[in-house]
Amino acid sequence: MTIGITFAGILAMLLPQDGAAKVEDGDRWSRWNVAEAAQKATILPVCTGPYQVSSGDVNGDGLPDLIIPCRGELLSPRLDRPANDQLTVYLNPGKQGAWVRRDFTVGFGPYHSAIGDLDGDGRPDLVVPNYQSNNEHDLSILYGAEDRKALFEPASSVALGSPDLVNEYSLDAKGDIRYPTPGLTSAIIADVNGDGRPDIVTVSYQSNVFFVLINDGGRRFRPVRYPQQAVPYDQMLGGPRDIAAADFDGDGTLDLAFSMYESNLVEMWKGDGKGGFSPWRRMPSFGRIPYHLKAGDLDADGRSDIVVGNRGTSDNVVVLRNRPERFVYDGSFGTGTAKRGEVTADEIRDVQLSDLDGDGKLDLIAAARESGKLVFWRGTSKRGFNQAFADRRSVEFPGKGPRGIATLPGAVAVIFYNSSEVALLATP
Repeated sequence: MTIGITFAGILAMLLPQDGAAKVEDGDRWSRWNVAEAAQKATILPVCTGPYQVSSGDVNGDGLPDLIIPCRGELLSPRLDRPANDQLTVYLNPGKQGAWVRRDFTVGFGPYHSAIGDLDGDGRPDLVVPNYQSNNEHDLSILYGAEDRKALFEPASSVALGSPDLVNEYSLDAKGDIRYPTPGLTSAIIADVNGDGRPDIVTVSYQSNVFFVLINDGGRRFRPVRYPQQAVPYDQMLGGPRDIAAADFDGDGTLDLAFSMYESNLVEMWKGDGKGGFSPWRRMPSFGRIPYHLKAGDLDADGRSDIVVGNRGTSDNVVVLRNRPERFVYDGSFGTGTAKRGEVTADEIRDVQLSDLDGDGKLDLIAAARESGKLVFWRGTSKRGFNQAFADRRSVEFPGKGPRGIATLPGAVAVIFYNSSEVALLATP
């Protein structure tokens, strides 16, 4: 299916016109017309109930495409179809042409996606964790097809075989469906043991565990459950929701950071370079209900810092600065959006770090659901409390509720809570 909307309009806003003076990097942010960018946003339809959006080159043409898993409406796990099972891919046309939509079937309630070459055939693959993991379809993998027009083979399923992941069903006092369904909510692809084969790390916030799937080759994965301590220490403190991976301690091996949704913490696990992980550090999220987090070097000191988006009434994005001896709370950035009441806040549903204006410094984006706004801050690379970001801007999508963010060259893609669409917004 081809959508007759081109990317050329976005690119035309970004490139200097004939006879126009070149805008220096330092001026791009100040000259960015946010209102005009919002008015000219490209809107594309996607599958039902999009839950996350990411970018990556899925067809090997060198252009980043969009990957959008759609959770849809969650129903009883006892039903044959307890949730949506679709994933939309939009192929990037470059400077000319139309975005090409492709839909693929995965597992039920897909929450997230990650891209990488898992089987070493040179073709990108997709990993999709499923929240409604009926029939042991905990993870879906779309392997790149040899027929590049087909793009992917039919989805393969990975069953973790863990008693932690059990679909339960009950009704509350009002007769509404209750969802103690401890499915998977996030995944990354990374070589955690240094054998040259990408592995998978995935997390389940309602089961308070995470899994490392060691890639044994031949499309075989060996799941290892964490924590590995004996009862009662065989679970994390509460609600590991999202994952950020980086070499946080500078020892050359990959470490993991988790947003702890139900305990208002960020928990970090140290990697041993052989595929194993152990508890390392724990700190407050300095806000309520930490949802997504991202890692990036905000001050060019060679150490990866962390930003955390809190979706509760704190309504803020927090900077955790990576110091040699510890992570330090280094500021809180509010969206400045109106709250509907004293209890329900704006709900920051996603955060993203990206150099939007080309000045070599990471900028910050937050998706603010209740106000329908996408909020931007310019990165300063400065250290000091509340110094990391400045010059807040916001773009409003009335009634739509931004839910997820991905970046493309010259644009930001955003999906919505109340609309099965993705919007492409020109950036500085």
